[in-house]
Amino acid sequence: MSIEAKPHFLESLLPHAPKHEPEVEAAERALKEMRGAVPTPMLDFVFRDGRVRSFSYAYLSDVNFAPGDTLTLRFTSGATVLVEGRGLARLRQSVRLHRADEIREGTDAELMQDGQGVSQVEQIHITEADKE
Repeated sequence: MSIEAKPHFLESLLPHAPKHEPEVEAAERALKEMRGAVPTPMLDFVFRDGRVRSFSYAYLSDVNFAPGDTLTLRFTSGATVLVEGRGLARLRQSVRLHRADEIREGTDAELMQDGQGVSQVEQIHITEADKE
């Protein structure tokens, strides 16, 4: 069995056909390694004591904002997250659009500042559905 070279007219029709030379393969491998990992869209809840709880945005089923600045997030896993604070309307918009990376409880010093137009989270409460 012999492998014949492509006829010259085919090479002229396909001048940009990929060449499978070692240099090309090495360059393709390097490009794949440089590409960053695809981020998994999750929302982190960060507590003052350093604990972090992450939920997948894919399972966020309901976002409820109540004036008086209470934000309630329900997940299909049965977990409910209650966020209390000030100026949470902007945070609600970020969560609704899956743009918030985290919701962080503010420190006492942060909460004492007058944060005009800034969401300030006083407390986060997470409750789990009873699993029977």
